[in-house]
Amino acid sequence: MIECFATWCPPCRAAIPHLAQMTKEYSNIYIVSVSQEAIGTVQQLKDKMQPMKFYNLAVDQSGQLQKLMTQYQVNGIPHAFIFDAAGQLMWHGHPMDEECKESLEVLNIV
Repeated sequence: MIECFATWCPPCRAAIPHLAQMTKEYSNIYIVSVSQEAIGTVQQLKDKMQPMKFYNLAVDQSGQLQKLMTQYQVNGIPHAFIFDAAGQLMWHGHPMDEECKESLEVLNIV
């Protein structure tokens, strides 16, 4: 699962404990939160927020995250993309939506 976020985004910050819990609950699934901000900015938030220490973070300054969001007409964050083992998109939407959890449950069994 790829979750798009920004350090300045209040809904993204609100999702952090939820994402940390998902990482623990769905241990067979790689979950990464990706920001387009500078690595130092993301690191500062990670240092301040304890739950962020429990999941993967990445910084994309190459524009690939924006291309993914544009491809699927995503205009807001936080936003999650769930791909199956073959790389096919299974679901995308807000990471705290029930459909996100249901998709992860299906993948966690496989």
